[in-house]
Amino acid sequence: MSGLPQASLFDLSVRHAGGHGPVAGDVVEIVEHLRVKVPAAAREAWLAAEQRTWEPWLEAQPGFLGRDLLWDSAREEGILLIHWASREQWQAIPTEEVRLVQERFEACARQVLEGWAGDANPFPMLFSGEQPASVPLPPSRAER
Repeated sequence: MSGLPQASLFDLSVRHAGGHGPVAGDVVEIVEHLRVKVPAAAREAWLAAEQRTWEPWLEAQPGFLGRDLLWDSAREEGILLIHWASREQWQAIPTEEVRLVQERFEACARQVLEGWAGDANPFPMLFSGEQPASVPLPPSRAER
């Protein structure tokens, strides 16, 4: 992912699902915040697995506005900020459906990580939370 923006806090790799995140005028009610363990040597595999599984599934969900995938090089963690139009739409997604996508993600990640041994998730969850964000995004966000 060369040529991506850099920042002092993160070795910042940013991808937006569908090529974009939310744009100016979108009202983001809630931001789902996830952190996963992503070793430096596996960063590209993580991004590939995300793109092949979660990205198309999320794009089909009502209320999904976009997401940011960031990588913290100091902690070797992936940070996912998933923007939703409403908490109700996000929470209406059946848990079983999420579990099935997660299984596909893990299988894809193991495949991309040639030589990965075992059935464990190569990118285990470290944190899962949410942040209310009931404000329109500033125009500078849309210019990215």
